[in-house]
Amino acid sequence: MFDGTPGKVYLIGAGPGDPGLITVRGAELLGRADVVLYDGLANEALLAYAKVDAEKICVGKHGHGGSWAQGAIDDSIVKAAASGKSVARLKGGDTAVFARTAEEVDRLIAEKIPYEIVPGITAALAAGPYAGIPITHRDWSSAVALVTGQMQPADGNQDAEETLDWPALAKFPGTLVLYMGSKTAGYWSGKLMEAGKPASTPVALIRRCSWHDQETLLCDLSTVASTLAASPHFTPPMISVVGEVIRMSKSMDWFSVRPWFGKRVWVTSPNTTGNLLAKKLDEQGALTLVEPVMNIQPPDDWAPVDALILESGRFDWIVFSSVYGVDGFFARLKTLGKDGRLLAGAKLAAVGSATANAIAMHSMVCDMVPQTQGADGIANLFEQHCQGKRFLFVRSPTGETTAMDRLRIAGAEVQSVYAYQQVLRKELPSSVQKLLNANQLDAVTATSKNIANQAMELLGPSKAKVTWLSLSPSISDLLRQHGCEKILTAPEPSFEQLASLKC
Repeated sequence: MFDGTPGKVYLIGAGPGDPGLITVRGAELLGRADVVLYDGLANEALLAYAKVDAEKICVGKHGHGGSWAQGAIDDSIVKAAASGKSVARLKGGDTAVFARTAEEVDRLIAEKIPYEIVPGITAALAAGPYAGIPITHRDWSSAVALVTGQMQPADGNQDAEETLDWPALAKFPGTLVLYMGSKTAGYWSGKLMEAGKPASTPVALIRRCSWHDQETLLCDLSTVASTLAASPHFTPPMISVVGEVIRMSKSMDWFSVRPWFGKRVWVTSPNTTGNLLAKKLDEQGALTLVEPVMNIQPPDDWAPVDALILESGRFDWIVFSSVYGVDGFFARLKTLGKDGRLLAGAKLAAVGSATANAIAMHSMVCDMVPQTQGADGIANLFEQHCQGKRFLFVRSPTGETTAMDRLRIAGAEVQSVYAYQQVLRKELPSSVQKLLNANQLDAVTATSKNIANQAMELLGPSKAKVTWLSLSPSISDLLRQHGCEKILTAPEPSFEQLASLKC
């Protein structure tokens, strides 16, 4: 029950875009807040730090034409806090750099509402590590000036008072960083040249610094306006860095040279593994879209599963066909009140390294992993010495039976248990279709034959046009059999190797 005590307001810098750049303190406070009011410039991925039941409100603030006036934002902060709720005000960049934090603090003080200010990384400081531009340099720049490029004259009020000392900025012995200056580029670049700044001064225009689609245009001061005019897609958020330090941009660039920088990849695996693969691709610069072609669900009836699980110790080998089989099997083992001791008489095999790693997560050691991932690899390992051996395959009802068939022919006793089932997606996700229509889908992942088959079914004729990222040679062979030609195959069956392929 609300006792009349106002909640606390946390003014948090969200950083320039990459969600990994928020401070530990900022992420911690986001997780406490009942209400989150976030800028349009803040990456919505940061909302993952917030409580599931927190109220999340985008307040715009995207340069000119921001959807919320500052007064309306202030009112919303005060209203939420006055009702006893804790409030996170998530601001793009740093809370102290062109963020209007002082106005919000003045209002909080007037309303006697407690607050805390948490700094963030501003775009000027992110330009060094993400655009390869050190804003200071021992030889070229020992000082930095942060300047707002959002000039009053650009708002149509030509009589507005000029607040910047252009001659002083033109003579400034260091780097100039202009914020919010895309729409006023002709104005501020002209003013600097009029005040004596050489027209040949290097300039870097950096759009969406630290985001996966970051872009940099290099020019000189005299061509800033024409460079932007020739690139109409180059819209805010943007900063402009002016100075000799721009000459370092190519030699220090690590961000845009990553193998999948700016490429759009459809990750087709179910969420658990799909998110892991997406993270690996993200680290290589990709714009990933996790849209599984199938969902993993428990079996409809656990009774036959339980019966075989309780007898699992009598088998010579238990073979796990996927990560999902491992998770389903051991989760059910726990539900039955049992643990790994029940498997004491059996050895464990996995179809690949990812599945073996999943077994290790349950404190069990995998005794056999084939060099070649998949059913063929398992059959190759056991086919010559399986006479009279008992095998239990942990799989899904729609999984391959090739290995089981080969082992039976070779004289083994083979049974299977369905620890999960795959529910197939019936239509191509609209987000994927949109990328296809715009010819912007750069690659599609294929981490199993089942997934590859379903992805091809959903893509239809487009399957032959896209580039495929295949986890193993056997998956690549399947794709070729169905007319797919652009296939990149991981040298080893791991997500790390898959993400390291070059488009």
